[in-house]
Amino acid sequence: MRKMGVNTSNTVRASIGLLGLLLLLAGSNTQINWQHQPIDTIVLVNQQPVTESALQVARQRAGRFMVQIPVQDRDRQLLQRLIDDELILQRAEELGILQADPGIRKLLARSAIDTVVRESQAKPIKEPELIAFYDDHQAVFQQPQRIMLQAAQFDDLEMANISRNAFLLGDSLKKTVSHGGGEMLPIPLSPLPKHMLIRYLGISLTDLALGISATHISKPIVQGDNIYLLQVIENQPATLMPFKQVRQTVMTELSSRQRRDSLTTTLEKLKQNASIQFNLSLLEQLASTDK
Repeated sequence: MRKMGVNTSNTVRASIGLLGLLLLLAGSNTQINWQHQPIDTIVLVNQQPVTESALQVARQRAGRFMVQIPVQDRDRQLLQRLIDDELILQRAEELGILQADPGIRKLLARSAIDTVVRESQAKPIKEPELIAFYDDHQAVFQQPQRIMLQAAQFDDLEMANISRNAFLLGDSLKKTVSHGGGEMLPIPLSPLPKHMLIRYLGISLTDLALGISATHISKPIVQGDNIYLLQVIENQPATLMPFKQVRQTVMTELSSRQRRDSLTTTLEKLKQNASIQFNLSLLEQLASTDK
């Protein structure tokens, strides 16, 4: 079995989130003689240590990509990822893939994952499978709802009502706004999906606009110090794209899901047959240092 060096540096120990980790601790053996392991061993995976040092490196590599995740959830996810990588690496050893030093462990883990994925793709996807996947996931292959609209902004509710009434009597929105002391918002005069409308209107106004029928105008909408009128010119509902038109997209999506499912299944099988033992004493110490 491979040995990892003992890290005796005075590393600043961030919290592990002991409560979150309890979900992973089933089957941990508190009778392990941890003195025979590297001093910062957090968990043993088939007797191979995963250390606090490795977790620190994982934190640094995650960096800004996980900055919005709470610390406890982040550490739990990172530790689970280290366990997954170790299981994959051990499988790589069994397959004869791992013939190098620990410095390239991450690269070798990716190589083992690629092998698992390729195995899942050995059987070609048949046309009936594509059609069935398309039928079962139609929301994925829809052209999203699009609307074309004009929007005006006022700072006076009475003037917004006057402009709306003038529009209902036949004037253009642009003309009524110029007479009513408001201003037109700079929105492209073409059908736009929701994610693009949000750039111009924000989320709440966009949600309101999507519910307005074509050729209709909203009542004055008060938001903070501003009042808005929304005139919808076209409202195109979401439509399912024909299978022949999106066949390649269906193939790509199904292949991606099969790869992900294959990797998940492989990891679950490895975990079921693995011995994963946590150093509860060290985890408790790490949790207490963050209080």
